[in-house]
Amino acid sequence: MSDQKLNSIGKSYVREDGAEMVAGLSEFVEDINRPGLLYGAVVRAERPHARIIKVDISRAARAEGVACVLTPEDVPNNAYGPSLADQPVLCSDKIRYEGDPVAALCAESWEAAEAAARLVRVEFEDLPAVTDPVEALETGAPLVHESHPTGNLVTEGKVIRGDVEAGFAAADLIVEERYRTQAQEHASIEMHICLAEAKPDGTLLVHVSSQKPFGIRADLAKVLGLPISRVRVISSQAGGAFGGKHEIMLESLAALCAMKTRRPVKFRMTREEEFRASTVRHPFVMDYKTGVTKEGKITAVQINILLDGGAYCSAGPGVAAKSALMGPGPYRIDNVRAEFALTYTNNGFAGAVRGFGATQTTYACERHMDLIAKRLHMDPLELRRRNAMKTGDPSHSGDEITSCGLDETMDKASRAVNWDAIGRGKKSPCGTKRRGRGMAAMIYPVAGFGKATPSAAMARVNEDATLTVITGIVDVGQGANVILRQVAAEELGVDLDHVHLVNGDTAVAPFDPGSTGSRIAHLGGRAVKAAVGKVKMQLLEKAAGMFEAAADDLRIENGEVFVAAAPERRRPLADVARACHRDSELVLSEAATRSTDIGVDKSTYQGKGFECYVFATQCAEVEVDVETGEYRVLQLAAAHDVGKAINPMNVEGQIEGGSSMGYGLGMMESIRMKNGKVQNPSFLDYNIPTSLDAPVESIPIIVEAEEPRGAYGVKGVAEPSVNPTAPAILNAIEDAVGAHVTDLPATPEAVLRAMAAAHP
Repeated sequence: MSDQKLNSIGKSYVREDGAEMVAGLSEFVEDINRPGLLYGAVVRAERPHARIIKVDISRAARAEGVACVLTPEDVPNNAYGPSLADQPVLCSDKIRYEGDPVAALCAESWEAAEAAARLVRVEFEDLPAVTDPVEALETGAPLVHESHPTGNLVTEGKVIRGDVEAGFAAADLIVEERYRTQAQEHASIEMHICLAEAKPDGTLLVHVSSQKPFGIRADLAKVLGLPISRVRVISSQAGGAFGGKHEIMLESLAALCAMKTRRPVKFRMTREEEFRASTVRHPFVMDYKTGVTKEGKITAVQINILLDGGAYCSAGPGVAAKSALMGPGPYRIDNVRAEFALTYTNNGFAGAVRGFGATQTTYACERHMDLIAKRLHMDPLELRRRNAMKTGDPSHSGDEITSCGLDETMDKASRAVNWDAIGRGKKSPCGTKRRGRGMAAMIYPVAGFGKATPSAAMARVNEDATLTVITGIVDVGQGANVILRQVAAEELGVDLDHVHLVNGDTAVAPFDPGSTGSRIAHLGGRAVKAAVGKVKMQLLEKAAGMFEAAADDLRIENGEVFVAAAPERRRPLADVARACHRDSELVLSEAATRSTDIGVDKSTYQGKGFECYVFATQCAEVEVDVETGEYRVLQLAAAHDVGKAINPMNVEGQIEGGSSMGYGLGMMESIRMKNGKVQNPSFLDYNIPTSLDAPVESIPIIVEAEEPRGAYGVKGVAEPSVNPTAPAILNAIEDAVGAHVTDLPATPEAVLRAMAAAHP
């Protein structure tokens, strides 16, 4: 792959919608208007745990401008969920978290809908709430779901490789520590929103901002009791997602209102609802126990992970298992035992967030590696180098790692921050400031997760040899559209400008599971490459007759067809395309890709769990004020093995954006809960990183360890860029001032407390 001459792959192209976005011309769901449009509002519980005694909608139904009011009786199938159908569209008997919906309605304006929602009267019987995942598993704890067979334990499992006890027996040192991470809001600038229309032909059209239009379609068909063929979902321009737009939130309510009123209906969340009603990142409690020799060789790792899933299962089982599989980190360890348990509580509800479980365990693992290095009196970089995975090593599920650039990421990130030149606790010129450096490494999987996920694409060559590619993959800000166009242009041999992408419409595109799992460039690119490869062969076969040459002897490059052995014999590709269409030979194809070798034994999670793995190292230099605990990141070097960088500029943007999200989790973001209720449901009190929090110098570094399973060697980068940032910065802070912080976020106050504990 490395020797292949490439034209579009490996070049930086701007997003085709970038200018429109900057100018404010892009069409979001908020911008879609229809004649007779109605506006929705949801009546939410505003309490963590209660029985519903009575719901009185009479005043709301008579309010001015109200078109219809929904209650549970209006929902044909009132249960759904990505992993377990434990979530009601509208609650009929019980409330399990403060954002639970009790009723919904639509009216002639947003103001009328919100005013009418306040007229709904609900009589509750409050129940004891369980808000701690440890307490949730104790005997006698209040049950969130009385019918769940294992009480508040949603699911549990373990990753087992080798013999952990034998590994600990061979260790010279055993290090144990507990780490905690908090809930994190996705904080997409665009909130959840949708518009539903009941068409005269009996179909339901729903405009969404979603990563998974086909998943939304399937859930809607089930909830509404409709055939899938009668539900059409179109994913519009998205103002961010980060895992938060996987599942139905408002779509079923808008659809039911549209079907009842026969008018288009729009629903949207307020920012407060985003915090109180939508999914968040799972809070984790993680116990790490690691055995090492005096030379720094890891002999065994035992991990116990407890996840607070909140009121509903959502994507929790996948998050839990993935966290355990990635929990031992990017290290060759023969003896691993990583156990996980997911609980129900009355703390909101958690789901998919960028990083999907590996973010939390990467934090714990990499803080733990520095703790081990400190106990061994060893350089943290050297400890990691001695245990780093390499190509051909087994992953923690036992499958072979087919490409690994971890060593190169360590070398490049450490050199970028001048690792060896920065001394521990080095003073800065300001007197009260101390400087330190820290690092964190990472392994992250691409696609799969215990079962193969398909991806498909269609390709059509037009009369002028331009190319139309149709796919179910949507771009929610990660640059998927330009990436897939580059793959198509490269495969056919035409300019990028000659490729048009149609996507996100379930009535037109082939099925795709969605923009999740950092799978788009790898699996989506593979499907696009295969589909375009088929139409390319059709063109070459047509051209063979025109050239009186064998198709295998022809090439397409820069929009021209030529004979490889006699390149002067060439003609425009458009001539070939026109000849095909003139002879009624449609240049059209569809291709699907699905790996057949993916699968794991759920008793041990051994097998081939994923398509491939990416690796990264981030190194940080910080300056900490010993009097206030305040700090700033002077340098953050983020070296990521992405396989082949299809669009280097896009990759660098993903690295910088993901690092910012990781900084937010580690250093400042925290949803404050009290008795099961969110205390800071707005950006006034929930702090996300701004440009003022960015590193003084951000250094994205691309490492290309090409992956044989990927189109042109690509792996992925969207999610993993989040994961190493927080531990790298925390390790640097501890290096500077000795503050051993184990619970996130590491605010200046937390740093001061840790400094006081370290230096009583």
